[in-house]
Amino acid sequence: MKPLIYLADLRYNYAGVLANDCMPLGIAYMKAVMDRDLPEVDSRLFVYPEKLDAEIAAKPPDIIMLSNYMWCESLSFHFAKLAKAMNPDMLVVMGGPNIPLESSRQIAYMEAHPEIDAYVLGEGDFLAAEVVRRFLDARGNVARFGDNGMPSAIVRRSDGSLHMETIWERHKEIDEIPSPWLSGIQDEFFDGRLAPLVETNRGCPFTCTFCAQGTRWYTKVHNFDVGRMKEELLYIARRIHSVCPNMGTLRIADSNYGMFERDIEISAFLGQMQKEYRWPIYIDATTGKNRPERIIKSVEAASGALVLYQAVQSLDDNVLRNVKRQTIKLEAYRQLQVHMRGRGLRSNSDLILGLPGETLETHMSAVRKLLDAGVNQVTNFQLMLLKGSELETEEVRKEFDFRCMYRVLPKNFGVYGGKRVMDVEEIVVATDTLSFEDYVRARKHALASVAFWHDDNFLELVKFAEKCGIQRSDWLLSIVPAMEASHGKVKAFLDAFERETRGELFPSREECIDFYMRDENWEKLCRSEIGDNLMHKYQAIASFHIWPEICNLAFAVTRSLIEAKGRQSEIPGFDEFFANFHRYLLNQHAHGRTVEEILSPGQTALTYEVDRWIEEGMPLDVQAFRLPEPAEFRFVLDDEAERGLSSALSTWSSDIRGLTKMMKRIRVFWLVRTCRRAFPVPVTAGDMSRLSAMAGAGD
Repeated sequence: MKPLIYLADLRYNYAGVLANDCMPLGIAYMKAVMDRDLPEVDSRLFVYPEKLDAEIAAKPPDIIMLSNYMWCESLSFHFAKLAKAMNPDMLVVMGGPNIPLESSRQIAYMEAHPEIDAYVLGEGDFLAAEVVRRFLDARGNVARFGDNGMPSAIVRRSDGSLHMETIWERHKEIDEIPSPWLSGIQDEFFDGRLAPLVETNRGCPFTCTFCAQGTRWYTKVHNFDVGRMKEELLYIARRIHSVCPNMGTLRIADSNYGMFERDIEISAFLGQMQKEYRWPIYIDATTGKNRPERIIKSVEAASGALVLYQAVQSLDDNVLRNVKRQTIKLEAYRQLQVHMRGRGLRSNSDLILGLPGETLETHMSAVRKLLDAGVNQVTNFQLMLLKGSELETEEVRKEFDFRCMYRVLPKNFGVYGGKRVMDVEEIVVATDTLSFEDYVRARKHALASVAFWHDDNFLELVKFAEKCGIQRSDWLLSIVPAMEASHGKVKAFLDAFERETRGELFPSREECIDFYMRDENWEKLCRSEIGDNLMHKYQAIASFHIWPEICNLAFAVTRSLIEAKGRQSEIPGFDEFFANFHRYLLNQHAHGRTVEEILSPGQTALTYEVDRWIEEGMPLDVQAFRLPEPAEFRFVLDDEAERGLSSALSTWSSDIRGLTKMMKRIRVFWLVRTCRRAFPVPVTAGDMSRLSAMAGAGD
């Protein structure tokens, strides 16, 4: 009987919620190499913990290999313990970037986990096969395997001591790895829940200290052949078309997609796949930091499915020096914005709160600069200390006086083997330049950004404000004070967010886990009442549950800013027109608590052709767009939007957990209803009075 090898890259999959929806690329590469080079062994892949649990019990393997990322660390250790309890002679191997950078702490990490026989360091494609060879040479004896040593690994010897050997150099000729797509290895994961994950190259030329790929070991970029990439993408497109047509997402693992000339050709091929197979609808990729002309061409070639993703992290020179990011040309970002605006394409950017040297003022200054530069979406992350990154080292922690706290990773929990398991993350909530209260304040502004700015919810309103002399940064930064001064649902929304922001943090990993392990808290966690991704959760609440109130506050803020400049007097019939504009945007956005409500049309009476006014550039003289008599207008999702949104709701559901997951996996225009005139309808003076009152209401 062939030796049996289990390769597991686990995702929490509990209570109907999948925490990580990517297909397992890394372990698929490992199996592809084993299938070619070690035909005498039987290797199998696992992503779902419940399936691995059942297989270990029914058919224990000779070797189990477990991926270690920050989102599955505890889960992998849990299964390592289960495997050892099932069979102490099983070789338990772990690999992945989630291990401290310092060798002394790497040894300590292994000492804390006696269930692990070997930790493989570096890329595992060929190392995994080498582990199997050496285990077979040791005749399946775990102790002998450890005593013989293992290159590029930390191994546990028979006397309990640990031995580390130098990490292997990275493999340059990565095309020597057989394709896990064309060989059919990934076929079992086309299940409608997991999105295909590909990489066109490996490595990153930048040395950002907050990233595990920022070390010198990763600086050389190695490419997969473009012809191979096209074959793989065609295979994926055809299989999705025939097996799981509702899966519209493609994820690209490259650190800087679009920065290289070859990426334009790959994007053009993806554009061809869209025409032939209606896939991919959405491409999740981090676009490059330099080479703006190439990135623009790559984005354009993908027919709108690829969004420009400019992760600046900070715009302060001192902070950029502190994190060794000064090699990235910020001028490239400015060039990209000019081109993207001119072509009507979307762009996203990231900032990280808590980087060394960052203050609340420099962070908010970066938000302001990005908004006024025309970036469509600014995402504000908190600094997570990733094992394997330079910022996570003891030296850097002390240098910048990091104050760290722990919180559960959203949806990364479950019950396996009869035991509750969860993963937590370590984040920086204060430094020598940022207080904890400043951290909370910045988080409130991040909430305003996701609720009022992301997905272009109020793009037309902001453009109107700009025509009245208001900068978009002034508009967005006015939202938090308005929310704080409001009442009703919006104030409750803000207060609940602040409570959860403070309440999700714990001073130690153990205290965090202990809290959620209590029965009453575990039940709340399972119901998404606590422990969820707060930004995604509150964005979903704002977009679907309290959209009318969010819309009211946005218009109240805009009106206040316009009146502060005295510009309302320049617009004939301002009150009536502004009320019409309000009702138009309120109904344009799909919202509700059930699938039926979200997909259903809106309807309202208008006395202005707001849609034509928008199309013609939103002139301040609005009288030319006033109707001779009021008319009824319907707001309906077009076929593509309804199909996309309906598919997403079918995949993730309309409860708050599903909507939270869905928010980052849908295209912006799916939530936008098309305005169509229905029929003339009489509108009374009382009706118009109520319209005007709505435009001035805050909540």
